Amino acid sequence: MDMKLQRLLQDAAWDGDVLTVAHLVSHPDVDPADDHSTALLHAAHRGHWRCVELLIPVSNALERDSEALWRAAKHRHRKATRLLVPVSDTRGWGRWQWDDLSPAMVAWIHEAIGETIKA
Repeated sequence: MDMKLQRLLQDAAWDGDVLTVAHLVSHPDVDPADDHSTALLHAAHRGHWRCVELLIPVSNALERDSEALWRAAKHRHRKATRLLVPVSDTRGWGRWQWDDLSPAMVAWIHEAIGETIKA
C-alpha cells in the first residue's frame, strides 16, 4: 500500500474531487477501506455524494458504528445520507448521536430504514 496515494484519496474525498477518487479507488496500491474507511467518512462529512457513491462499494460503511451515515446526517447532507442508509447499521448509535441530529433527519432515517421511532 502506498501511503502517499492513501492520503491523496482521503484528501480528494474531503475536497469532493470525484475524478481523483474515481481513479484511486481502483488503484492496486490503494485500499479505500484502510484506516477505518476514512475516505468515506470524509466524503460523507462534507456531503460529497458522488464520492460517497464511488467509495461505498470499496469501503466499509459499518466502520465506527456507521459513523459515515451519522456524519452525513448530522450535516444534513440528504443525498449522501440516502446512499449510506442501506449499507449502514444504526443499532450501535448512542442516544447522544440521535440527539445531535435534527428531528427531521432522525425521522427521515427511521423512515428510510423502516423503523418506528420509540418515544
